[in-house]
Amino acid sequence: MPYRSAGQLGRDSPLGLEVTRVLDEVPPHLVPDQLVAEARRAAGVAVALYVVDIDGSLLLRLAGSEEFPERIDAPPALGPEIVPEGLPEFQERLQRELPGCVAEPLWLRGRVIALLLCVGAPLDDLADIAKQGAAALELASEYTDFVEAARRRKPTTPAAEVQQHLFPPRVARIAGAQLAGGLLPSYEVGGDWFDFVENRDGAWLAIADAAGTGPTAAGLGAAALGALRAARRSGNDLDGALTAVHETVRRLDNDDFYVTAIFARWRAVSSTLSWANCGHPPAYLVDAEGNLAELEAPEHPALGVDIATPKFELATRQLRPGERLILVTDGIIERKLEGGGTFGVDGIREALERTASTSAAATAMAIQHAVTECWREPLEDDATVVVMAVD
Repeated sequence: MPYRSAGQLGRDSPLGLEVTRVLDEVPPHLVPDQLVAEARRAAGVAVALYVVDIDGSLLLRLAGSEEFPERIDAPPALGPEIVPEGLPEFQERLQRELPGCVAEPLWLRGRVIALLLCVGAPLDDLADIAKQGAAALELASEYTDFVEAARRRKPTTPAAEVQQHLFPPRVARIAGAQLAGGLLPSYEVGGDWFDFVENRDGAWLAIADAAGTGPTAAGLGAAALGALRAARRSGNDLDGALTAVHETVRRLDNDDFYVTAIFARWRAVSSTLSWANCGHPPAYLVDAEGNLAELEAPEHPALGVDIATPKFELATRQLRPGERLILVTDGIIERKLEGGGTFGVDGIREALERTASTSAAATAMAIQHAVTECWREPLEDDATVVVMAVD
């Protein structure tokens, strides 16, 4: 979805639902009920609002008529965000399982954060409510636990709860590319994180794996991410951000603490990626024909190891339209297979071959699905993936 030019964002017709009015006049925990009430008034039929479980497996009813199921198998999703390519297939399944029901997605910056389900109402009646409702729901969740609690079908560990609040949106669009990221499992462990953001001078991407497990790993990961964001917001470049994270981990004064990471910058004007790898699995590139290859880069120790002032050498590469950058943690590479061996780069390659879509979201989801399905046992480590697909 392209950006619109300045001065082209006005409307010729009034809104049926205004975000600012909802947030000013409705308690945050009642915003979902208000959205359902407005949708029911507009459509004249029973309506329910669903959000996705944090592991992307189920749609959970947040508000609305109890005529609708409490739980429905979710469309393809990355964590609590629905992958757009999965919506048509979900609509077909919905017609089989709940004949007469239609779904209106709540879109926010190219990602679907919830669904309105109703019985046979014209979708035009719900379109404006869904658009405004997406923003209202996202903002309201900053003031109440109600929405986030509804996204959890079972208790999370403290480490996993910390981890969930480190992440950016799972799907994002930036100048010249699409971004998507996901992590499994969502209810346990806690050492991995990823981050991406677009600023005026280009975009930042990062993926990291903090040493240890549980609350210790989650705390170390949070400190490292905080150092990255502080450096970024203070005007530092990649070298400065890497140094800031390294020094932060060292100041924790524990020889067992370290963070493996890839930090990268994307500049759409020149279609150039610059990155540094610090003790992390390599970055991979998928070309326009679907061929997967490792991206070579100078090797650096993990951040926080006993080096007073490390020197970081960046790798740089120009990316072409149709190419995809894939970043993963060792939880994906080292995932055990049912018949022996590990998932590795061959597992990534096979996952790519089994998905028709080349979008960032579909690629990330395909890798996650393959990692989950390759062995019946639960994951022993976080498995995190970040994908950037060049327009």
